[in-house]
Amino acid sequence: MSKRKQNKPPIDVPIKSTKQDVLGRAEVAHDFAKSIRRLDASEGLVIGVLGDWGSGKSSFVNLMREEFQRETALTIVDFNPWMFSGTQQLIDVFFKEVSSELRLKDKSKFGGIADSMLEYSDAVSPVAMIPMVGAYFDRSIRALKTMRKWWKERSAAPLRNKVTSALLGLEQPVVVVIDDIDRLSTSEIRDIFKLVRLAASFPNIIYVLSFDRKRVEAALDEDKVPGRQYLEKIIQLSFDLPTMPNEMMRSEVFKKLDIVLEGATNIRFSQAEWPHIYFEVIEPLITNLRDVTRLAISAQLAVETLGTEVETADVLALESIRVFRPELFEQIQDMRSTLTGVSEPSFRDPDDEQRKAEVNKLVELAGKDIEVVKNLIQYVFPAARRYTGNVHYGYDSLSSWKRDHRVAHIDYLNMYFDRVAPKGLLAFRRSEKAIGFMNEPDGLGKYLDSLQPAELETTISGLEAYEGEYAIETIVPACTALMNRVHVIPDRPPQNIFDVVRPDMVIGRVVLRMLRTIPEGEAREDAARQILEGVISYSSQQDFIQLVGYNEGSGHKLVSKELWESLEGEFIAKVLAGQSKVPKQEWGLTSVYLTLANKQGDDFKPISIRSVDAIRSLFNSAVSTATSETTQGVRQEKRLWWDGLVKVLGTEEGIKKAAEKLRNTDGETELVQLVAKYLDGWRPKR
Repeated sequence: MSKRKQNKPPIDVPIKSTKQDVLGRAEVAHDFAKSIRRLDASEGLVIGVLGDWGSGKSSFVNLMREEFQRETALTIVDFNPWMFSGTQQLIDVFFKEVSSELRLKDKSKFGGIADSMLEYSDAVSPVAMIPMVGAYFDRSIRALKTMRKWWKERSAAPLRNKVTSALLGLEQPVVVVIDDIDRLSTSEIRDIFKLVRLAASFPNIIYVLSFDRKRVEAALDEDKVPGRQYLEKIIQLSFDLPTMPNEMMRSEVFKKLDIVLEGATNIRFSQAEWPHIYFEVIEPLITNLRDVTRLAISAQLAVETLGTEVETADVLALESIRVFRPELFEQIQDMRSTLTGVSEPSFRDPDDEQRKAEVNKLVELAGKDIEVVKNLIQYVFPAARRYTGNVHYGYDSLSSWKRDHRVAHIDYLNMYFDRVAPKGLLAFRRSEKAIGFMNEPDGLGKYLDSLQPAELETTISGLEAYEGEYAIETIVPACTALMNRVHVIPDRPPQNIFDVVRPDMVIGRVVLRMLRTIPEGEAREDAARQILEGVISYSSQQDFIQLVGYNEGSGHKLVSKELWESLEGEFIAKVLAGQSKVPKQEWGLTSVYLTLANKQGDDFKPISIRSVDAIRSLFNSAVSTATSETTQGVRQEKRLWWDGLVKVLGTEEGIKKAAEKLRNTDGETELVQLVAKYLDGWRPKR
């Protein structure tokens, strides 16, 4: 497989600087930020950055930051409302968070303001229902009287004046950014705007709010008070992100898909069919850059899985339907025979009316994307045109589609669905979740531990699809978590004589791709050391050292030879110093001790293993399965790395003593019986 392009932004992560700006929005963002700096913020300002979901609002705000931090840099505080809910908690946390951030920015400059904000927070936080403009306050006289009494008793007004006075002394305003408001629930969106309404009048604070106007207005709608009207009372200046030009969107799609195709070998790709499928089926479904990324990531697994067997243009068409119109995808999955069945014009199939009704239902379900579905039928499932345009395809066409590996043939459509959905699709969804958890320090490990052991292989394998998209800061904890779970993935019998996949290989392929994301040099070597320090078992430590090293056939030369030799030397010394502290997690113990024997040569002394868990792990790591094809099918035979065990334990007598110790604990298990079989003199013929 060819090496993928590197240095791409992580999945669905906003750009951080002008250097990453592929849309040419930096200048506009800088100009907007300049105009904000020129405004009078003495009574506070509320600014809105508005755009549809996935339109790049967070990236635009980050570009604004560059201008805010030029020359006389403004202090910027980010407030994340996702972790809190309810007006009471938001009010309490907001002022404490802002005060804490200000103190961290510059205690000498903002310390007084921070203290005043904390006092104010303590005064106002118990109020869950604060009187507001419009439909969001309790209109009862009783509630207002209670509020006045409470306000007087707690003396919040003087504290507010204290905060106001402190803020007026600032030479430059403070910018408070609240992003992704449109991702909150309806009640949480309302709570945020209650909070902003309460805090907006503080001087020298500029609030930059990022959200989808339609989503927020709908959340704020109430009887007699439209959400837009309420919003206009709060937002003083806004910027609506422009729609991305089709040409620019198309360019980004092609870049992403080029990376997908570059990573797969021997794929089937029809240059003749692709323009029709792209322009008539795929492009109309894409509306923003986030859609581009979603399609590319989804398509990567499907192309790598099916690209050599199924026409890639068809796969991409179906993946675009799956990602953007999942309800249509489910319908297509249920009507495979209808979409692929051929007939001669003279033959009337008794099921034609029922199948025509299925196609009509699919077209109706498409709604605004009706033309997309009609074009999908025309270019991907032409046999179904007999129900939409009275165009018939016979068995000669069926043979042609079969030769070309098109999903228009039922065999290849079944291959697409049966390999990608449900098993492959479910595995990919688990991989998507795993990627999301990588941003948390222990997130990936905890998520993997929540899965069934049988789900681990496909879930971890699916992480390969994200090569080039891993966030560098997640690689050390992610690789450490993976290397520490080799022993958890169940060994499964080979499906055929070509199946050589083992748990360590599954994890090694992902770890290799993650490490290659880090630029070669000191940063990667530091990462390798950190990963190795966090790996627990000897087996995984040795496997990792081999992965990054220079051994013929197993090393990928990811670090310098000097560092590799140093790591290997430290590892050998550790094994010599004492036996594994986690014997149950040792999946390659025989190999570990044979590596020690090879390094020591004639100085090697047989290992005296004390722990029954270590004996069990040693014997298990010496077991392999020999697979052969016979006239009756696939024949499998368990074998032992006998010479390796003799080398490690010194003699067959040493093996016998270890086996007896294991038998006393485990009984006559299959493993104990296999060792006994060798002790009785049995050896495989070849």
